[in-house]
This record gives sequence, structure tokens and C-alpha cells, in this order.
Amino acid sequence: MMVQFQWRPRPPSLLTPEKEEDISKNLKRYSKKYEQEDLDVSNQVGELERKRRTQLQEEWQGWVAKWKQLHEEERAYRMELRGGEESDKEEEAEYKEIEAEELVDVTEEIVAFDLDQE
Repeated sequence: MMVQFQWRPRPPSLLTPEKEEDISKNLKRYSKKYEQEDLDVSNQVGELERKRRTQLQEEWQGWVAKWKQLHEEERAYRMELRGGEESDKEEEAEYKEIEAEELVDVTEEIVAFDLDQE
């Protein structure tokens, strides 16, 4: 339910009618000027974003290189733990399948069986 509705008119223009007419006539020239300014700002923001992404990528590559180096340094220790076997190449690894059975519990129970029952 609408109780009250009031129209709020536009405020009066601060430009003279001559200036408004001049702007209307030269709108294309003004729009090109402001489009170029928008493009410059957009390019500047894009450049900042590219720099940020490049920095993040360099940080990531540094982190990966550090962990690869640590992995290589620990290679001898891993081989020692596996009895001299190299485990870095999974496709060359040998797998053994072992089946084991374990007896958990044995219960003997005497069951009465009556053959004379029909």
C-alpha cells in the first residue's frame, strides 16, 4: 500500500544554455577524450595486475624449486630406509601381494541331535 508519492525534479543545471548546446554539438569529441582516459586507467590497472601475477608465479616457482631440492637432498636417506631400493620412480617399483590369514577365535559347542524325532 502506497501512502505518499512525491516527484523530485532534477536540480537546475549549473551550465548556461549556450554551454549545454556546445557540449551537445561536441559530444563525440568529449566522449573520445574521456574514453581515452578510461582506457589509460584500465591499462594502468591491467599492468599492476600483470605485475602482481608475475610476482605470484615467481614465488610459486621458487617454492617448487626449494621443495625439489629438499626432495633430492633426502634421496639417499629414502634409499637407506628402503634397503637400497630407489622409490622415486613408481613405474619401476615392484609390488608384492601377500595374503595372510589369522585365526581370531575358536568356539566348540556340542549340539544335541535326536534322530528318533519325526
